[in-house]
Amino acid sequence: MLLEVQGINTYYGLSHILFDVSIQVDRGEVVVLLGRNGAGKTTTMRSIMGLTPPKTGKVIFDGKDVTGVAPYKVARIGIGFVPEDRRIFPDLTVRANLDVGLRKTKGKTSWTIDRIYQLFPRLKELANRRGGNLSGGEQQMLTIARTLMGSPDLILLDEPSEGLAPIIVKALGEFIDLLKREGTTVLLSEQNVKFSLKHSDRAYIVDNGHIKYQGTIEELEKDEDVKKRYLAV
Repeated sequence: MLLEVQGINTYYGLSHILFDVSIQVDRGEVVVLLGRNGAGKTTTMRSIMGLTPPKTGKVIFDGKDVTGVAPYKVARIGIGFVPEDRRIFPDLTVRANLDVGLRKTKGKTSWTIDRIYQLFPRLKELANRRGGNLSGGEQQMLTIARTLMGSPDLILLDEPSEGLAPIIVKALGEFIDLLKREGTTVLLSEQNVKFSLKHSDRAYIVDNGHIKYQGTIEELEKDEDVKKRYLAV
């Protein structure tokens, strides 16, 4: 078990957002959190990353309790976060954005700038362009690439297909498949059900801050009642 979220309860101020949320992600899996907008998917990601620490419950990563640990420390131990709003540095060049994410690791293959450019040739072409002058798809590409520069064991992808053109979404799916083949574990948060089911192994459905369903993609595909009730499919 690489990641285990144990009954977390998370608040924004006095507002109770997550209610006893528990999820598990095995090493090498792609697991998706599905749910409508505002269901609690992003808060779950932020709770794992330490950006919005849970008040109760635990987040266990690779056997270590990281509940409430500062986000930069969580990143150092091997969790990479690609937020929905991308958070690139608009005044830095593409190359400088990538250098910011660099983390040297011991005993494992690290992502290098050359590997990144092989995976994303477009970023090599744009290396000297400022991040703020990139298109939405290019910014998403840059954010993912910057996260990879930290050579994470687990990547949290929060709504990565949001607002992207279909051709970019297709490329994103191929990238997720590549990560899985290379052994990187992915926890994905998505509203795009078709995209998620195609590229994931297991699914959790979040609704009003509660986990309402968990199962394999094959099981979810067959459960028309669950899809209609929680995903409007």
